[in-house]
Amino acid sequence: MSARTTVNSSTGGQEPFLGSNVRTKPSNNGLAAIPVSHHREMDAEVEVEDAADDIVDAQYVEGQPLKFRFSWRKLWKFAGPGWLMSLAYLDPGNLESSLQLGSYTQFQLVWVLWWATVMGLVLQEMSARLGLVAGVDLAQAVRAEYPRWLNYVIYVMMEIAVIGADIQEVVGSGIAISLLSNGYVAVWVGCLITGFDTFTFLIVQYAGVRYLEAMICLLIGTMAVCFFINWGASETDATLLLEGWVVPMLPAYALTQAVGTVGAVIMPHNLYLHSGLVLSRKVKRESPNRVYAAIWYARIEAAAALLMSFFINLAIIAANAAPFFNSTCAELDGGPYACLLPSDIADSSSDDCDLPAVSCLQRSTGLYGVCDEIGLQVEGKAMSNALGKSALYIWAVGLLAAGQSSTMVCTYAGQIIMGGCLQIELAPWKRVAITRIFALGPALLVALSTVENQKLFNNINEYLNILQSVQLPFAMLPVLHFASSKRHLGRFASGPILFAVTCCLAGLVLFINVLLIVQFLQVPPVETSCTNVSGVLEPDDVVLPSWGWALAGLYAIFYFGICLRIMKEELLDLVAFVLCKPRRDLPDELAMTTDPLAVTQPSANPTGPAV
Repeated sequence: MSARTTVNSSTGGQEPFLGSNVRTKPSNNGLAAIPVSHHREMDAEVEVEDAADDIVDAQYVEGQPLKFRFSWRKLWKFAGPGWLMSLAYLDPGNLESSLQLGSYTQFQLVWVLWWATVMGLVLQEMSARLGLVAGVDLAQAVRAEYPRWLNYVIYVMMEIAVIGADIQEVVGSGIAISLLSNGYVAVWVGCLITGFDTFTFLIVQYAGVRYLEAMICLLIGTMAVCFFINWGASETDATLLLEGWVVPMLPAYALTQAVGTVGAVIMPHNLYLHSGLVLSRKVKRESPNRVYAAIWYARIEAAAALLMSFFINLAIIAANAAPFFNSTCAELDGGPYACLLPSDIADSSSDDCDLPAVSCLQRSTGLYGVCDEIGLQVEGKAMSNALGKSALYIWAVGLLAAGQSSTMVCTYAGQIIMGGCLQIELAPWKRVAITRIFALGPALLVALSTVENQKLFNNINEYLNILQSVQLPFAMLPVLHFASSKRHLGRFASGPILFAVTCCLAGLVLFINVLLIVQFLQVPPVETSCTNVSGVLEPDDVVLPSWGWALAGLYAIFYFGICLRIMKEELLDLVAFVLCKPRRDLPDELAMTTDPLAVTQPSANPTGPAV
């Protein structure tokens, strides 16, 4: 069998995918090992095996189906990576998306949040499965599998996603610090504090991964307590909540919020993060039973963590739906908007193109307010007026916990992506410093430029959520590729039904991104947005010049070309299946085989047992 090769730009030649001098991560019997050249500090740190595993291995007979026996004690050993992963579903960007869902649409888009979370769980499971079976994270697999140019393109796209997420998290923490100090600490100063206290991540990391996981779980618990207290203080219509959860509804004015929710919930860098986090568990990959059990424990833990994240976001939606939703404001041209008291937005400056003042009745207070935008900072004052003064500080504490914890985890995700795609070996403090520099500069720029204009910050935050959706395919498609690869995962690869479902989801995301780009390019001129008081965008308002459309077209070609290249192997398989012909880019013995596991047998032992 000929060895599969990947381009090695550093040597200008070919780097063997199998059988090279490069150190490889341990893999299952017969599975293609993925070469890596560095080892992270927390890999294989937590022992998860016990005497019962040896008994199961001794009783296992080749050819028998694998069985999973649940143990609370074993689940406790595996618990941790899923909770760290779930923080990407609870970062300040998600919190703002959730409070706007409640304030702008009441409960009509709860179903979007739910199914986006379910979709996230499917992708996270595949990411964790790659790490547990192959023993590498997604970034390492990308570098080993794809040509160097494609590896670097994916790396740049993921760095953009990390920076975008970090801006939201750093600025969100800065807003929380400002709220807790009653405005004495400026938001940009809070951003600086957040940027530097991320180095505490190193202290906890040096103590051990279990201490880091315990600290993150404590912060998640803090968020849950804070946001559930505010939910309990509000009046929730349970019937409307259940209807919005079960019955799909999408009002025309809520399209941006729906798409932004998908981008906010499913963070692309989180797929790289989860595949690296599970490597902290020391799994004996030569044993199919132990790998199978590890996969199931990772599934259970991830499901529990994401279910908790869903209910925390639901608490924010419900706490905002009761006091701030008003159908008049939601359906207003240029909206949707929330019904806020004038004192809620007294400190929120805006530009010269304010929306016309439209009065509305705020149900929680019985007072008349105005239709306006709501965001992270306005939320504190609005909660104070609607639910009591303590609600402001409760909100700020929860926001601070979300910002601090998600910033630490985002920093770790950046380290995994940089280490895997670039294989740069740096001291931990240097890696943290580099990732901080990349994110802190843009975050400070956003904080300083929006300090007098909260509406601008809300818009930036909304488009950062959309950015995550646009960048998602550069994480989602590699996950689909590796999770369905029997060459790497053997019997643990995704089945045809799961692969078909996830491909449909990927196609849906790409279709949504097309709509987003077209919507983004339809920008009215400044004078039109000021003179068109109704806020309605007429066809004549679109003024993107021809060169702008040309650039957009070139980027679209590049964007979808990269997506197709990532899924090249799957597309060739599809073509070969339709034409009933063997793949021409594989050796004949691989292309003609009817046994999917046969492609994973090493040449030294072609008749050896499959996994």
